[in-house]
Amino acid sequence: MFSPRDQDAVLTELGSKFPAALITATNSARNDLDALREWRPGWVLAMFQREVAGFIHSRIWDHLTTELDSVDGITFRTAEPHREATVSTPLGRSFKIRVKRHSEGDQISSYPTISDLEFWGGASISFEGLEQISLAAGYRWDSTLGQIGAPVLSYREGKENVIWAVEVDAGEADGLTPITYTPILPDLPRIDLADALADESRTGGRSS
Repeated sequence: MFSPRDQDAVLTELGSKFPAALITATNSARNDLDALREWRPGWVLAMFQREVAGFIHSRIWDHLTTELDSVDGITFRTAEPHREATVSTPLGRSFKIRVKRHSEGDQISSYPTISDLEFWGGASISFEGLEQISLAAGYRWDSTLGQIGAPVLSYREGKENVIWAVEVDAGEADGLTPITYTPILPDLPRIDLADALADESRTGGRSS
C-alpha cells in the first residue's frame, strides 16, 4: 500500500522530469543571484534575508516553468501569495509542490493562512491511488555564506514536522545521468555511551 512517508515510493512515482528541472532551475537561480551581486552588490547587501529569498524563489519558479512548459502531467498555478506546481501521475495520484528555502533542520517559512496550514498538513487521502501529496521543493540555504546549496525535496505532516527530506543530485541533469537522492538525516542528540554506562553503574541502573 502506498504511503507518502515512504520516500522511495514517492520519488519513484514522482518521476524524473520535475527533479531534473529542479536541478536546472536551482543552478540557474544560483547564477542569477551571482549576477545580481556582481551587477549591484550594494542592492543585495541592503536586502533583508526575506527579500533575497523572494528573489531566489521567483527565479527558481521562472526557470521551472520554462523547463516544464507543455510537459504532460505537469501544471502550474499562481494565486497570491502562493505558486504551486502539480505533477499528476498515470496511477492517479498527484503531487502538489511549492518552492521553499530549506534552512537548518529543513525548516521552511510561509504565511500561516488556513490554506497554508491545510497544504502542509500531510497527504489528502480519498481513495487508494487518488491521494494528493504536498511536497516542498527548493534548495539548501547556507545562511553563513549567503549561498544557494543543493536542491531539496521534502515531505512533512505539519510545516515543522519533517517526515523525510532528500538532496537531489546536482550533477548533470541531461536525461542520461540517473538522478540520485541523498537522504538528509535529522539532527539527533549526541550521547556518549561510555559516560552513560558509567552513570548507570554508579546508580545501579536506577532512573530518576
